[in-house]
Formats: sequence, structure tokens, C-alpha cells
Amino acid sequence: MKKSLKLLLVDPASDIYINLPNMSLAYAATVYGAPVIDQHILPYPKDRFMKYEAEVLGISLRSFAKNEADRVIRVYSRRHPGTAVKSLTALDVQCCYPFLKLKEDISLGIDFSDDLPFPKYELLDSFNYLSVNWQAGLWHYPLLTSLGCPYGCIFCASRNRRYQTRSVDNCITELSQAQDRYGIVSFEIIDDVFNLQKVRVMEFCQKVSRLKLSWACSNGLRADRFDEEVARALKEAGCRAVGFGIESADPSVLKAIDKGESLEDIEKAVKMAHRYFSEVKGYFIIGLAGSDYQKDLKSVEWAKKNRIKPVISYYVPDSDKAGQVQGDKEQVFYGSMASPVSSTYPLEEQKKVYLFAKKELRSLYQRQNLPFRLIYITIKSLKRYNFKSLLTIFMIGPKRLAGLILKGEVQ
Repeated sequence: MKKSLKLLLVDPASDIYINLPNMSLAYAATVYGAPVIDQHILPYPKDRFMKYEAEVLGISLRSFAKNEADRVIRVYSRRHPGTAVKSLTALDVQCCYPFLKLKEDISLGIDFSDDLPFPKYELLDSFNYLSVNWQAGLWHYPLLTSLGCPYGCIFCASRNRRYQTRSVDNCITELSQAQDRYGIVSFEIIDDVFNLQKVRVMEFCQKVSRLKLSWACSNGLRADRFDEEVARALKEAGCRAVGFGIESADPSVLKAIDKGESLEDIEKAVKMAHRYFSEVKGYFIIGLAGSDYQKDLKSVEWAKKNRIKPVISYYVPDSDKAGQVQGDKEQVFYGSMASPVSSTYPLEEQKKVYLFAKKELRSLYQRQNLPFRLIYITIKSLKRYNFKSLLTIFMIGPKRLAGLILKGEVQ
């Protein structure tokens, strides 16, 4: 029996960042009281969105899932030709994967501010999987405290994007409610640039410490705005891991991409971070303007020398058009489906650097016994997963585990 709705939201399946719910859809679901078919996190059963008949189909067109989004629209429209199809690009971190728009786009009508309601994740049909993983500590609860970035890095879809914030008190209240409502034990800040305002970071650390949550700031930290006072505050507030957008360890490349940081800034921040945190992550991009095989290889070796956990992606040129289909292939910048597309230097050499970096990451995960820890925690949690969650675990769990062991890929 079909269920009639005014609005149905769909997040198409992909292999990128499956541990992070689509924030745009989570906020839209909350504002409009609409269900989300979250195939990004729960790809099975594959076409379960077909049991709903809606006046409007709202779909997330993230660049790395463009082909699947097109398929969903095509299949659904064939069955329900009277349904209006609209994109939804409102509120989320964009970084290397811009959101694409259809002719009609759904607006929330609310700026990113304290006026925005906290996401009701129970509206996502992946909620059981999300909540069990949050409670088990397999995944971190995502927290977006600010949106946008005033910097102009040429590779980033968020460059020069209007910077907007929620108050610190509003963020703390969301976390407190998530503890009570969802049983979270940890969270992760996913801002475009969390440490843009030092005063705000210090206030956040002071107030979040009372919640006694473990957390990570593995996205959104700029090295040139990181100092010992910030590092100490993060550590004392329960932060266990930090990450910097490094991109390259070559000064000429940093200049060419308008990073606005020097290698000295980055090395100073990394050294400081190691004094306080057990894990220091660095994001690197292969094939940037002004780079070459030796410079990119040197960056990976620099990461190993400086004990940085490297997260490597390919550069997708002209990020305003990133994710557009070339033939039948998307431009995927990260993960098992990634392939080089930049013409900066030969693609074969770019792939060599990528595989070398993955080999280093795989060795790190093996030394940490990460595969066995993930298996152990998952088995302990099995009885708490529902049917759809178990189906996903058994259908794609082995593939993800093989990717972790063989390729050093964690999604």
C-alpha cells in the first residue's frame, strides 16, 4: 500500500562519508515534518522510496552521488509522473563535494542560527543504525556549530561562503538533548572552519566540558589559528582528536591554491597538537594547481614523518562544476570509487601517490587493531539493530571491512 505524503526526502546511496547523516535533509525533515529515505547510510532495501507517493520529492544532489540521484529521480518519476522533483541544498558542510541544484530548490526559510530547530534524526529511516552506532561509540554524533568560511582556497566548494554561527549555548543544549534522547557518548564537530573565532572556541570548550562527552574536531581547524591555549582548552574539554586541512606540504602549492597559510604555520600547529592529542589527522589533496608527482609524494612522506594520520583525496578541478558526469562516471574525489581527474600531471602518477598514501594508512589501522575493534563492537551491538540495519551490515559490511584491511579506507 502506497503512503501519501506532501513531501518525501531522499538521500541517494554512495560510498562517501557513510558515517555522517545528510545535515541538509535532517534539518529539512525537522522543519517540514517529512520522512527521509536515507539510502546513503542504509542502501538496502534499494528502492524502498517507491512505496511512498508524494506531492514533492526532495532529493539531495551531492556531487559524488549524482548518478544515483539521477536514477532515483528517473525511477520515481516514471511511477509517479505527477510528483514535483526538487533539490535540497540548504545547510551542510560542502568542502570538496558541492551540492548541485535542479530548476526548483527547497528552501528552509531559516538562516543558520539559533532559530533553526535541532535535527530530529528519528525522521530518517536510518535512525536505528545511527542511534545504535552513536551509543556504541562506533560513530560520533555530528555537530554543526557554524557554517561557511571566509577564506578563498581554490579547491573548496565553501570558499568565500558567508560565515554564520549558532550561539555556544544553543550548541551545548543540542548536545545535552542528544545525550538524553539518543544516548550519544561522543560527538564530532564538522564545521567548515571551527576555530575562526578563538573567543568562541574557548567559550565552547568551557561549557561543553560539563557534559563529560568524548569528542573530536577532525574537520574545520586552520593551522594558523591554532595555538597552545586553544589546544589545552580542547583537551581539557574532552577533545581526543584534531585534524587540519593541510592539502600539501609544499610551500609553492600552498601559495598557488590561496591557502593563506605557510608550511611553518602548519608544522607549528602539528607539533603543538601532538603534545595534547593522541590522534592528529591531516587532509591532503593530490593534483592541485602547481603540484607534481614529487611534490605530492613528498607531502605523504612529510605526513608519515610528522606522525599525521593522512586523509588523501583527488583534486576535482573547477569545483563549481564538480560532480558533473563525464560519460557515465562521476568525479569522485575520495574513497573506493575515487579516480584522478586533474590534468596537473599524469593521472597514472597521481594514482601512484594515492595508493602509496593508502598503504601508509592501512599500516596505521593495522597497528591500531582497528578492524578487530570494529568487528568486536559491531558484534556486541547486533541485537540492537533492526532488520534494515542488519541487512546493511551483512550486505556491505564485508566489503567495507575488506576496504579497511586491504586499502586503508574507512567510511
